[in-house]
Amino acid sequence: MGTIEKKLTSGIAFAIGFVLMIVVLSIWQYRRIQDNGILLRHTNLVLFKTQEVLNTAVQYELNIKNFLLTGDSLFLRRADDSMASLRPQIAELKLLTSDNATQQPRLDSLLFYIDRNRKSLDEAMHESRVGNFGAPHDLITTSATSGYSAQIHRMIDSVVTEEQRLLELRRGTNQNRASQLQMVLWALIVAVTFLGIITFRKITIDLANEKRAREQLRRFNIELEEQVRIQTANLKTSEDKYRTIFYKSPLPKWIYDEDTLEFLEVNDKALEMYGYTQQEFQAMTLKDIRPVEDIPELMEDIEDVRRHPDMYRGSQWRHVKKNGEIVDVLVTGHSIQYDGRKARMVAIVDITERRQHEKQMRTLNLDLAKRASELAASNAELERFAYIASHDLQEPLRMVSSFLQLLQKRYGGQLDNKADQYIHYAVDGAERMKALIMDLLEYSRVGTAKEGFGKVDVNTVLQEVGDVFREKIISAHASIDIGPMPCVWGDKVQVSQLFQNLVSNALKYHSDQPPVIVIRAKEEPNFWQFSLQDNGIGIESQFFDKIFIIFQRLHNKSEYSGTGIGLAICKKIVERHGGKIWVESAPQKGSTFYFTISKKV
Repeated sequence: MGTIEKKLTSGIAFAIGFVLMIVVLSIWQYRRIQDNGILLRHTNLVLFKTQEVLNTAVQYELNIKNFLLTGDSLFLRRADDSMASLRPQIAELKLLTSDNATQQPRLDSLLFYIDRNRKSLDEAMHESRVGNFGAPHDLITTSATSGYSAQIHRMIDSVVTEEQRLLELRRGTNQNRASQLQMVLWALIVAVTFLGIITFRKITIDLANEKRAREQLRRFNIELEEQVRIQTANLKTSEDKYRTIFYKSPLPKWIYDEDTLEFLEVNDKALEMYGYTQQEFQAMTLKDIRPVEDIPELMEDIEDVRRHPDMYRGSQWRHVKKNGEIVDVLVTGHSIQYDGRKARMVAIVDITERRQHEKQMRTLNLDLAKRASELAASNAELERFAYIASHDLQEPLRMVSSFLQLLQKRYGGQLDNKADQYIHYAVDGAERMKALIMDLLEYSRVGTAKEGFGKVDVNTVLQEVGDVFREKIISAHASIDIGPMPCVWGDKVQVSQLFQNLVSNALKYHSDQPPVIVIRAKEEPNFWQFSLQDNGIGIESQFFDKIFIIFQRLHNKSEYSGTGIGLAICKKIVERHGGKIWVESAPQKGSTFYFTISKKV
């Protein structure tokens, strides 16, 4: 930018700044005039209100005098109305002049003289009522010239004088500010004219600069054409290097014509992989290396490539080698220009072995899925068998048990001791068989379906469990410490059965000390972990897994009753709720049973 242009630009900037400053100044001056106008209107309002007070005071005094002259009570009522409105008017006037310290004492004095004048007039009315008309006449005459009435007029005159002084002062201020605003507006006109002149000069110079720039652009285009010619020669050299890289690539590559599908270039690695010579490839099209059944799909893909030529895409195909072998390949390609023709460069990766591995994995997965299905069906069949077997066994067992009990009742004591012992063994065996069948039925009922699942409040469940074992807890002098419990997603009946079995074991396998049971819950990211700790006889570590197997017992039935199926049911319930169960214990040091319930539905 030349010196003249810099000066013009600086001048324009200065002129714009000056114009803006004048505009701001004019706005400020205009607002000052508006503010002064508000003060003028306020002063006029004070004068109006002062005159209104004067009129009301005069009306009051005239009505009193008319009453004294005529004795008509109408004038007395009018006087009362005037006095009633006089005080609010003075209060309003004091509020309007609250910003003027000289007016407030005057208004206070005015109110004082009005009160004294009212009392004086009241005295005159009293004298007139008793027949003394001379005294009211003298009082009114004196008041008009030198009394309270004259003082009222003097106070109002002083208030008016002060407000008129302010009015003249503010009018003069307003005229001065209007003159100043006019000067500011003239300055604005001058600044805008100056800005226009400078802007016109700047435009003239810019047009001249534009003409010179077009000439420079023409010369630049000539130089650019020369640079393009040089770059084209360099590009030809780069293409030669590119061809070297293309032919020596470790991946099979080729270039084909997008319109005719003919091979234009094929690198050494592709010749080696497919077995064709360069001449044989260039006499072929893409269709010649595809199985016949894949050609329709190939043509659909070619059409899609033509619709989206700039897309870099990869896909899996089958290619045929010269010896007839079919291989699986991953093909990636992108569009290029080849000697002015639309072409596509393609890179090939042989994935035959990978596809074979994938096929083998799919076969293995299908086989595993089939075996899992068969195992699930087998488990379901076993559960149905357990349920049916235990259910059907109950009827003949009830018959055996009933007849044995009848035999014991009718012939007990009539046979020898050996016979009574045999009958006792038979009845006891039948009862134990019945208990085993009932536990087996209970175990088979713990299914795998989630239809019965819902929100379960564990606090409520433990309260119900405590009610079930209330008598046992009292008789054993046991104590149960239950911490805060969550709500879980599960089968309420089975969650209740789970806690019942664990609490029942803690009450059953206690030591010489009164049972102490501690139940806690801890939240983990994906599940709730519960623990039930007791101070019972404990378990040796080699039996930790055995206790969860159905019908497995660690003690003789004469020491502790039961069938050995309770913990197996607990394990099955926990697994149905997506969790696991385990125990930590030592002999004579109590046991702690842990189990989890999944948060996932």
